[in-house]
Amino acid sequence: MYRRRRNRYYRKTMSNEKPERYIIFGAGAIGAAVGGLLVKAGKAVEFIARPQYAEALQRGITIKQEGKEIPLQANAVTSAAQINYKKGDVVFIAVKSQVMAEAIEELAAVCDTSIPVVCLQNGTRNEEIARQHFERVYAALVLMSAVQLEPQTVTMPRGRSIAVGLYPQGVDELSRYMAEDLQQAGFDALASAYVMAMKWGKLIANLNNATHTITGYWLERGLADPQMRRLLIAVREEGMRVLDAAAIAYEPPADEPSPLRITEWTNRIRQTQKNDPEAATLPEELRTHASMYQDLVLGRRTHEAEFLNGEIVALGEKLGLSTPYNSTLLEIINRMFSEGIKPGLYTPAELHTLIEERMERKKK
Repeated sequence: MYRRRRNRYYRKTMSNEKPERYIIFGAGAIGAAVGGLLVKAGKAVEFIARPQYAEALQRGITIKQEGKEIPLQANAVTSAAQINYKKGDVVFIAVKSQVMAEAIEELAAVCDTSIPVVCLQNGTRNEEIARQHFERVYAALVLMSAVQLEPQTVTMPRGRSIAVGLYPQGVDELSRYMAEDLQQAGFDALASAYVMAMKWGKLIANLNNATHTITGYWLERGLADPQMRRLLIAVREEGMRVLDAAAIAYEPPADEPSPLRITEWTNRIRQTQKNDPEAATLPEELRTHASMYQDLVLGRRTHEAEFLNGEIVALGEKLGLSTPYNSTLLEIINRMFSEGIKPGLYTPAELHTLIEERMERKKK
């Protein structure tokens, strides 16, 4: 049964070569973590990063994972033009969604359009952008937390799952080879025909990147706080209602392997009764911070909320559906980044009250 289902979505690519080298375009927290563990598994990897992050990689960084410190020193450059591309290369794109168009144009200007490009980012539009320039585009769901508040240290507090497959749907031999390499690097990896559905599910979870950034709560603290849990659920449910109305699948079929089942995850939060006061004083190295939170703390002025909450707001407007939770979160995040307001602007209770008051005013 599995073989028949798999063959239905099998596509023969231009070649079935194994990856000889991985190029990590965007070696921030996720890129450095994925690339670094591939290096430790004996894979050839090149990194493209911001200048200070490239310098840190060349000097040596530390990846902290499950109480272990993994040293990594690697070759890194600051632009796509500095790589000598060759047959057998695979490019992992790990830049943020808001700079994807610029990054993919930079890459397309210096390498052949047949090079495989794999989109590791949050959001669901990066693959579309890559397809405008490249023939072989793959979607990758990355379910892992990586925190990098300073260039020389990447902390991985939770998660190690990666799913990869052809865009918009399907698997091929290269997908399987990549999954095998990632497994050897210590990831719970699989090749799947349904990665885009998984990425829509992750988008639902990522809607609360804004919630955590606004409140300043890390994931563990948020899940341990009853007020925050109610807010997290309301934001997710609004997103799922919009995707249901748009007939967009955000989970693979029930009989397909998947590291993410967003409905089940949300029900688990809803059923959580235990409150953990110790989560509020969790040591920094054990905290899971949203990447949006990290961008704001580091003083960056761009963010990916437009590609997360903005996606739900835009679909809601198209369908005539109200999206008060996500539109409010997006509005606040835009202001915080524009004005440089640090995380912690509102408590979960204050934020929830603000949204509900706006909903009541619109009813009148």
